[in-house]
Amino acid sequence: SVPSWQHTFSTGMSKNICKEAKGWGESKRLLELPSGAIEFVAQNLWDPRIADLKALHCPKSRPQGPCNKVRVETIPVGTEHPAAGQCGLFAAQTLYPGEHILDYLGYVTSEELADDSEYVAQLAPGILINAQRYGNEARFINDFHGTKRMPNVRFQGRVEQQTGERRLGVHVMKRKIAKGEELLITYGWGYGL
Repeated sequence: SVPSWQHTFSTGMSKNICKEAKGWGESKRLLELPSGAIEFVAQNLWDPRIADLKALHCPKSRPQGPCNKVRVETIPVGTEHPAAGQCGLFAAQTLYPGEHILDYLGYVTSEELADDSEYVAQLAPGILINAQRYGNEARFINDFHGTKRMPNVRFQGRVEQQTGERRLGVHVMKRKIAKGEELLITYGWGYGL
């Protein structure tokens, strides 16, 4: 059983649907969004149907708590942003070039067994992390297209030093990110065009 946090958030018709995520509890976190509930997880959940995952997964995986480097916020309605009125991920402190911010966490499975989702990232060839129903703050990173800004973070594969587990890290690109600035990534060619 994977540890997760124990606090439930209900957004309802809240003006700022993401602000409530700021003070996450200790054992279970569930964020209700108009698109459905998201359970925040402290480490990847591994699909038990995939034998090949044993090479990437370490049973001694270290859980991660909420990341104090970032915060989830609602992008104001009326701004020229494709995700206006939805959530985005923002720097809670100054972030420096090359810095590892957090890992992209979710449900790890194969391409063949993966559900259709807008929250999928590749961990290894044929192996995906789907953060649609299970994930962490990284799932709120928006694509830069249509924001009039360039990407400032990137995905980078890494190996957890203490356990040897393969992870997908989110890292700052070439310039520092100021406190309060939105983290933006490229979802790849063709997205948003």
